[in-house]
Amino acid sequence: MILRPRYLEQLKDYMWDGQIKVITGIRRCGKSVLLFELFYNYLLDTGVQPKNIIRLELDKRRDARFRNPVRLAA
Repeated sequence: MILRPRYLEQLKDYMWDGQIKVITGIRRCGKSVLLFELFYNYLLDTGVQPKNIIRLELDKRRDARFRNPVRLAA
């Protein structure tokens, strides 16, 4: 795994600014690692309980029901 300190710091710096963050990039560039491992571990290290972290992978069948924005907001 390649650590992404620059991108992780940017996420942390803008975490509470009230804006939605969109992580984009070409396939296999580390977007999921950044969010599902690095940022997730950062949240745990700062005391956030795992039950308070929502992790969705919209390309997975188990999370397909959340692809509909109306359903996601419910």
